[in-house]
Amino acid sequence: MYVVITLVSLLPILVAFQVLKISVLDGPELREKVAVQSTSYQTLPPTRGLILDSEGRAMAINIEKYDIAVDPTANRYSTDSETFFEHFSAMTGQSVASLKSKVERSRSRMFTQLVRNSTFSDKDVRLLEEYPFVIINRETRRKYTYGPTAAHIVGFMGTDNGLTGLEKEFNDELAGISGQRTAKRDRKGVLRPIPGGLIQEPVHGTSLVLTINLNQQAILEEELERGVLESGANWGTAIAIDVKTGAIRAMANYPTFDLNQGVFANETQLRNHAISDVIEPGSTMKVLPAVAAIESGVVTMDTIIDTGTTGTIRLHGFDLSDTSPHGKISFSEVIKVSSNIGTALVSELTDPGEFYKQAVNLGFNQPTYIELPGEALSTRVMTINKWSRSTLSGMSRGYGIQGTPLQITLAYAALANGGVLKRPYLVQEKRDADGHTIWTARTDSIRRAFKKETAATIMPAFESVVGVGGTANQAVVRGLRIAGKTGTAKTARGGNYANRDYRATFVGFYPVEDPQIVVLVLMDAPRTSIYGGTVAAPVFKRTTERWLASMPEMSPFIHRDSLQMREERALIPSLDGLPSALASRSLGALGLRVDRNASFDEIVTKQNIMPGVIAEPGIPVRVASVRVPMLPKNMPDLVGLSLRDAISWLAQLGVKAEVKGHGMVEEQWPEPGGVLPETATLSSK
Repeated sequence: MYVVITLVSLLPILVAFQVLKISVLDGPELREKVAVQSTSYQTLPPTRGLILDSEGRAMAINIEKYDIAVDPTANRYSTDSETFFEHFSAMTGQSVASLKSKVERSRSRMFTQLVRNSTFSDKDVRLLEEYPFVIINRETRRKYTYGPTAAHIVGFMGTDNGLTGLEKEFNDELAGISGQRTAKRDRKGVLRPIPGGLIQEPVHGTSLVLTINLNQQAILEEELERGVLESGANWGTAIAIDVKTGAIRAMANYPTFDLNQGVFANETQLRNHAISDVIEPGSTMKVLPAVAAIESGVVTMDTIIDTGTTGTIRLHGFDLSDTSPHGKISFSEVIKVSSNIGTALVSELTDPGEFYKQAVNLGFNQPTYIELPGEALSTRVMTINKWSRSTLSGMSRGYGIQGTPLQITLAYAALANGGVLKRPYLVQEKRDADGHTIWTARTDSIRRAFKKETAATIMPAFESVVGVGGTANQAVVRGLRIAGKTGTAKTARGGNYANRDYRATFVGFYPVEDPQIVVLVLMDAPRTSIYGGTVAAPVFKRTTERWLASMPEMSPFIHRDSLQMREERALIPSLDGLPSALASRSLGALGLRVDRNASFDEIVTKQNIMPGVIAEPGIPVRVASVRVPMLPKNMPDLVGLSLRDAISWLAQLGVKAEVKGHGMVEEQWPEPGGVLPETATLSSK
């Protein structure tokens, strides 16, 4: 009993001793542990770098939103709060009284939120940072100021990282490095910054200055969209490159998407066909056999090539055709009229090793390493031991060899640059957060692909393509000398060539005297025409005309009395009685356009501009036509048409053509109005 009473009486003494021990002896250590456990670090996100065009216009920026709070228990609040409230009132439009009222009514003695999700200037933020009792939380949202412009170049962000384009490729440099500051958890476990606490400042991201010009990029996109919609193509892509440096001046795709809504774009819209699609180039590849033939000396540009009188030959077990018979023509004319037969015959004379070497030299066996994600790595040139007897013939017209549209563009840039293949690039400068340049791109030559003399030798042939009699007369720009090449290639889908799907291409550069810009335009599966000279060349023409307005350096090369300009003015022909398809083609060859869809089962009955009128380029000629219920049984009048158009018309009527000469039809048999024969004879010079 006494023992129990004694223990009970000692209990208050033991409790008092334990309290004393905790508060006095162990107090500092325990308080330190509590402070450590309640103190943490809050991440300070860096500001992501900007993406600017070549003129410094911001294409990707940051919209910063701030949450501002105060801690009334912090240093200097009692002395500086009045001044702070006056400044903050001027920044936000809230009255000083309402701001003070928020502090007085706050449930927390150490934290009062004044504003959320608000925007402040850099000057205002720096002023707020001078008050140690002000707590600043910043959140950043990415904004793309020009929406869909350069969407496939700039790319867009997800929650934290770049998902496409340059935003992805340069994510680490753009993102910067996070900082941190000390913070304390309140009773509810919420992390609150400690005013005046330790701060490790973030390293803000690097900004990128691009080679593209925003205005030129927008023009190329607008004209490509128009071209795709007018031609009914599945999609289109276009690339413009600075010949001297390899800098990308513009790169466009259609369909496209708005960068601010990028996460909602579908796969078709997101695809950058310029670098991701591996295609067979078609006749744009004829730069390869031209270079190989001249480099190896098997022909000169004046060598006469007999392409035959029927427009078709059989070579290594395969039929090879031209769009119309050309007879005996020079190798220069082979390029001008894009003769598949002539190119194949010349390539047969070329050593396979030389041909393979030139294909590799032009860059068709390696990626370009452009600074964008998604470049196709599967481009290839078959090694010679895998070639068949028909490989040279196929490769000479762009089959059996693959490349991306960018690689094709670079090959023509090499021709324009005297045989030097350049490395393409998109980023010309990197700048730190203060706007100081910390890195500048150097122009880099990959290799000399072929001799300068070879480039000078074949250049006139490629210039003749863009003019009267060439396949790209719709690329003519008044007063400007242009060289280039058209291409039409069957599209391989699922391992087989599609019956009706073609890719139509034009690639050209200017000015011929001192080439500066090379532009490629490609359309996938156009419906109005399969020819690059008809659907792709007009996009090049309109883009170039609009670009010239902002390129004063080009003025010395605009020749008001140039041959191309004079040839561009056209005498309106008589279209009466022609199928509307041929009417459209005839007008297109003169640099004009017919303002309606065209077909062979409609005959023109009326035209708005009388025959014999001299017309400026690009003028639309409107025609009225009637649909014929059945094909005519009488021989049409073909005199004055090109052999190509005449043969096309006869083919629609089920009549074979025997051709003598090349050029325009001067004589025909049977005479117009005669009974349709099985075979008609067309004569020309």
